[in-house]
Amino acid sequence: MYQNAMRDQFKAQNPGMTFGQLSKYTSAMYAEMTPDEKQAWNARAEADKARYLHELATYVPPPGFDSKGDVIVPPPAVFGRGKRPKLDRDANAPKSNGPTLLIYR
Repeated sequence: MYQNAMRDQFKAQNPGMTFGQLSKYTSAMYAEMTPDEKQAWNARAEADKARYLHELATYVPPPGFDSKGDVIVPPPAVFGRGKRPKLDRDANAPKSNGPTLLIYR
């Protein structure tokens, strides 16, 4: 969550950084935080996790979608070379924020 929240700010301060460099920089900044600051970010992550689990528990999918919002009947297979088509997802399905922090060492 910290990395997602701070990415734009750090990218503005360091416009020439690649995504990998930016991730390492963000992880280093998180590592330098005081325990109180880290606790605040962990509390935000826990609150977001609780929000997601509540939304997931109360989510009622429309016909043709499973409990997580994925389409039940996948599109027909595409033969030959090329990319597989992306499966549809219900636009109203609960969204997860993703990992709270990526740590590179």
